[in-house]
Amino acid sequence: MGRFSALSSRVAVAVPGAGLFAAVAFIDSDLLTVAFFALIAFLTTMEAVRLLGPSAFPITLTAAVLAGGSTVSVALLSPGLSMVLLPLPGVVVSLMQVLGDGVEGARRRTAGLTGLTVMISLCFGLMARMRTDFESPWVMFIPLLLCWIGDSLAYFAGSAFGRHKMAPSVSPAKSWEGFGAGIAGSVAGALLAGTLGAGFGAGAMIAAGLAGGAAAVSGDLLESALKRDAGMKDSGALLSGHGGLLDRFDSLLAAVPVVWAIMFISSEWAVL
Repeated sequence: MGRFSALSSRVAVAVPGAGLFAAVAFIDSDLLTVAFFALIAFLTTMEAVRLLGPSAFPITLTAAVLAGGSTVSVALLSPGLSMVLLPLPGVVVSLMQVLGDGVEGARRRTAGLTGLTVMISLCFGLMARMRTDFESPWVMFIPLLLCWIGDSLAYFAGSAFGRHKMAPSVSPAKSWEGFGAGIAGSVAGALLAGTLGAGFGAGAMIAAGLAGGAAAVSGDLLESALKRDAGMKDSGALLSGHGGLLDRFDSLLAAVPVVWAIMFISSEWAVL
């Protein structure tokens, strides 16, 4: 029962959070959508910089501002220009870290800051595009429900039936039983939002659920490894019962590009 003790506080935060995403999806304002995801990228990046090591506030703020700007570029600019600008936050802030702290420890921060800021900007920029480029507001919920339902089923199944550990050195609570239940939940979430809601073919959404669900687990494990290296339990304390924004969106960071690619193929070629 101990693992379920924080469930009520998690639900108390998750329900209004889901309502906020629903409001952005159904209000149908490009300005609101892009501003909302740029703000999330800004706040998530501030947590990511702190997770990778002690940094002066100007460095953290610079990374967050540049990540928010890169999110806007992914959401609004042409794909080619967006890809050129995307690594900018990590490169600039990594350079600031190297110049300020010297070479020792700079390699890990350089790779980590560049990689995480690119993941954050790409994820939330594409989330904004899902709402602005597609007619149905349900498109935005494909990666959201994929991650939320998958994560929930993995949590409950792993707690109740988990016997075979998946990555004990990184995340001791994760099990292969939970992973299987999570993938099933991801497929269900993709079908619910993508097929019933947005009208995508069932084949495309099953593929999105399988591939996106597996990617979501990898994103979760990546953040768990970073927190373990940093000696931190949570990336932040903004969300009661959930930790920080990076804790809540780590799965989404890896899942969104995968889901976007499958949606793009399905829309352009109508093969699924």
